[in-house]
Amino acid sequence: MIGVLFATQMEAQPFLDRGVPEGVIVEISEEMGLEAARIATEKLVKEHGCTTIINAGVCGALNNRLERGAVYRVSMVSIEELKAAVNVGIGIGLKRLVSVEEPVFDPQRKKELSKFGELVDMEGYAIARVCEEFEIPCIMLKGVTDFGDVNGKDDIQKHIAPVSETVADAIFQCLEKPESNDSDEKTGFWQKIHSFTKVEHTIFSLPLLFAGAWIGAGGMPSWRILLLVALAGLGARTFGMAINRILDRNIDAKNPRTKNRELASGTLSMAQGYGVAGTGIVIYFIACALLGPLVLKLSLFPLVPLAVYSLLKRFTPLCHYGIGVALGVAPLAAFIAVTNSLSFPVELVLLSLFTFFWISGFDIIYALLDIDFDRANNVRSIPATLGAKGAQLVAAITHLISFAVLVMLWIPTDSIFATLAMLVSAGAFGAAYLQSIPIPVRFFPISAIAGIAGALVVLFGVG
Repeated sequence: MIGVLFATQMEAQPFLDRGVPEGVIVEISEEMGLEAARIATEKLVKEHGCTTIINAGVCGALNNRLERGAVYRVSMVSIEELKAAVNVGIGIGLKRLVSVEEPVFDPQRKKELSKFGELVDMEGYAIARVCEEFEIPCIMLKGVTDFGDVNGKDDIQKHIAPVSETVADAIFQCLEKPESNDSDEKTGFWQKIHSFTKVEHTIFSLPLLFAGAWIGAGGMPSWRILLLVALAGLGARTFGMAINRILDRNIDAKNPRTKNRELASGTLSMAQGYGVAGTGIVIYFIACALLGPLVLKLSLFPLVPLAVYSLLKRFTPLCHYGIGVALGVAPLAAFIAVTNSLSFPVELVLLSLFTFFWISGFDIIYALLDIDFDRANNVRSIPATLGAKGAQLVAAITHLISFAVLVMLWIPTDSIFATLAMLVSAGAFGAAYLQSIPIPVRFFPISAIAGIAGALVVLFGVG
């Protein structure tokens, strides 16, 4: 069942006039604003059983280069006061939306909001948060009526009817796409497994694994080696993520941010969680066996930090460096897979140190999201111990060390591409401390950009 949510009757009418398709429920908020939008969204989900929400309607543009009357799909929606954000879409040409409590007709306020997005409305963030809570897809289609200036009120009245017609067209086009029609399948077992394992976050480790393999081979290794290294990395990460969720399920259940995780909410059973962990470890050991006897003999060592790092938050605020150890061994393991040797060159050790400090620093930043919960529940973390400013200082020092190590890796190279990669990594490290960027975005994808670019310094510089 698909729910289509409008803020006003006027915005909904063009869609209603064409006839509501089968399997679609239309809801109109009782009034403007975030709270009314939240209530309407929960009604669609709880009372009508909707498994996909389409929020459609008009909006203002914070960027004068946008086209009046055009309908844009939203990639991320944030809220003015809290600077929090929810990702709702991925793709080229998607826009960022800022939700506000009061309409924007002031140029100075528009300028300030334009730092966080290109579009502005009064309901999107509340809708996105409800969808995030229930872990269902959220599609936002917004048509531009005004440009948030002194003419905004008149422009809305003048253009709301024709723009709503265009929005109705966009809704029907969206409903015709397979991504909307098979939403029930998407919310099934395999979607839960995907959400549980977050396989896409393997992007953190693969470039570093490949960089370690590159150093071992003195250039590009064979495709067979690369495939087996990638397979081992995928298996190890799947095991590590599953064990982390299993060990943290009781903490996750208490935390409002994580209470809807699969094990904490009961949408996956413990047996299924252990099954995912077991599948990951089987894949890992098969890949290790195919990589050679020495790799298989040493294969247990990388699993230890993966299995225990999530326990560290019970004992020490330095727990963030546990994930640094878990990921820092990845380049070393890939090097052994290629060379069958424990004689590590200097550049490999530097790469491992870069990895350790890079991900540890970003984990400190991510923990800022839970600072109040951690303090209230005796969960150890640097933010809970030192406060937000102190934690960001520790993270910054950690990242400065990481970048200094990256510079040491770059110095022997003469590749322009390695230089460009280092500059990209530097930019990503800097972006991690921009307060205008929501913390979840700083952790992913910005942290991934910093790490991948760092790995590319090695990949472009070797051979």
